[in-house]
Amino acid sequence: MDLSNRYGDVAYFAAGSLPVYITSHPDGIKHVLLDQSRHYTKDTIQYNALATITGRGLLTSDGNFWLRQRRLIQPAFARPRLMALDHIVVPATQAMLKRWQEQETVVDADREMMRLTLEVVGKALFSIDLSREAGRLTGAVLTALDHIIYRARNIIVPPDFVPTPRNLRFKRALSTLDEKVYALISERRKAGQPGEDLLGMLLQARDEETGQPMNEQQVRDEVLTMLIAGHETVASALTWTWYLLSKHPAVWERLRSEVRRVLGNRLPCSADLPALEYTAQIFSEALRLYPPAWVITRRAADEDDLLGYHIPAGALIILSPYVVHRRADFWEDPLAFQPERFAPGQTGKHHRFAYIPFGGGPRLCIGSHFAAVEAQLIVAMISQQFRLELVPSVRVEVDALVTLRPRNGMPMQLKAV
Repeated sequence: MDLSNRYGDVAYFAAGSLPVYITSHPDGIKHVLLDQSRHYTKDTIQYNALATITGRGLLTSDGNFWLRQRRLIQPAFARPRLMALDHIVVPATQAMLKRWQEQETVVDADREMMRLTLEVVGKALFSIDLSREAGRLTGAVLTALDHIIYRARNIIVPPDFVPTPRNLRFKRALSTLDEKVYALISERRKAGQPGEDLLGMLLQARDEETGQPMNEQQVRDEVLTMLIAGHETVASALTWTWYLLSKHPAVWERLRSEVRRVLGNRLPCSADLPALEYTAQIFSEALRLYPPAWVITRRAADEDDLLGYHIPAGALIILSPYVVHRRADFWEDPLAFQPERFAPGQTGKHHRFAYIPFGGGPRLCIGSHFAAVEAQLIVAMISQQFRLELVPSVRVEVDALVTLRPRNGMPMQLKAV
């Protein structure tokens, strides 16, 4: 934010011998993510660090391999599957709400959303019930992601093979995730029926040239990528949604009014989503103020011109949804929480690349619609039973990790409605 405010649309600095350019103008972002996307790769510190966990799955791969994987995985996110998502999201949310009713008066919204979204992605994409293991697996995910941030923030760190306490925690976390994923793959192969979910698609995939199936590592990389990226980002967005609603009672009341009018006391289903307009607008505005993927990086494969500035080959390009979402020249009163910005007829008023919570161009997040449907159902269901209010003594701080997370969690009081 400071670099954008002080230096404008393009800022430059050197990280050692590496030239780094930050553009916060939507035209510059469009240039990198869409117009010249083939000339900007994911061979960056950010994605190479993520690859130590996910391997070369859809999130971190590039070129023809990425395109082949994207086409293979795309059917798992087709509209008919998204419209059937209520059969997974609703029971999982019901179970969480039942536990809250019986056991809880204060919850860590951050951890609760992590557990819930992990259950949803496990069932939706891989047909597995992760409810009993959600706590252990989300803990492993956070430990692994924390390790990446630690290495990114510290210039001199021991290599991963040195048995420091931090490295050992990382290895245990990665082993926990690998153990679960490889067991899932093995069980499905033994069953003799690949299945019709994403895992089944991966197991049945064949190389166009050789006819060979994916090896275990490739399947593992895609499964783990989807497990992590498919729940951690949505959980972050939902956590900030509850935070914003707790700070804006008028928005909360309007949400409650819509949910009462559309649903009454019954459970939501996919057919209700068009009528839950304001619910969707709230989530979109939360994504604007607190985009989980707050930074996007690319490496220039060739020389280029970016908004009049010469970009040398090999330069690192940094784009930040967090920054462009808060530019006063593209958003009126940008720091205000105003879901009405995303009302019908309003969305066309802002620059297409001034709102990029899921990236843009050909690398637009494959799960963007999945996330929107899931979040709309979850927000509607929780607001039917509870208002989440921030514990008064808590001071919330944003921690810019792999995703935007609240430092020390988000403890919230449950108020029955």
